[in-house]
Amino acid sequence: MPRGLTKKPPRSTWRGQLVSRILFSIFKGEMRGGDRLIEEEMAMKLGVSRTPIREALGELASIGVIRIKPNHGAVVRPFGPKQLIEIYHIRRLLEVEATRLALKNIDPRELQEIRNETQRLADTDTHGKKWSEQALDLDERFHELLSKSAGSERLAQEIARYRALVMTVGDAVGNRLQAHEHNMAEHTAIIDHLLANQPDEAAAAMGRHIDRAAETGAEALGLVYSTGAKAES
Repeated sequence: MPRGLTKKPPRSTWRGQLVSRILFSIFKGEMRGGDRLIEEEMAMKLGVSRTPIREALGELASIGVIRIKPNHGAVVRPFGPKQLIEIYHIRRLLEVEATRLALKNIDPRELQEIRNETQRLADTDTHGKKWSEQALDLDERFHELLSKSAGSERLAQEIARYRALVMTVGDAVGNRLQAHEHNMAEHTAIIDHLLANQPDEAAAAMGRHIDRAAETGAEALGLVYSTGAKAES
């Protein structure tokens, strides 16, 4: 589970920690659709003021994970494989467009460096914890490079938001979404198209990459929910 709140971090850090903590609980099935999130109770339980909690709830509402009702407070929206696929669909729209636009601004040397590191990691025989951490770090660098090279700060911010959602789901289901071998092969294909000055082909490859991840994610989340339901029965 994500780390607990520290005693006196900056307010923005409080908000970020709260968002991650609430998302984790929802994706883990500890909070169900219809559950209320009461600011006063959360503030008392977590030892923070209501302000960062209100900001965190506003951020969660903006991505559709909770609903804020006037005079009723925040309510968790139902979440399962269907809702995860919807998140991936939005992420697909954003990242496919970012990939198409990235060629105008991307540094080919940095792109080639990521490709070389990806190939080196893929050729490694031992796939332990350290290998997985390196693969995840490389995955983040790859997606961040493309989003930041698209030439739109707002687009990059939205991609980061939806990617954070997906990563939190991965933590909740035991990182079964991090199919690193598939990711590295798909990243290499995207990079090769970009290096060959083929933005449309790169964008199409990104679309296939996210489609595959969505299918894997929905399957993993469905397994977690079905296992939880059996345990409760």
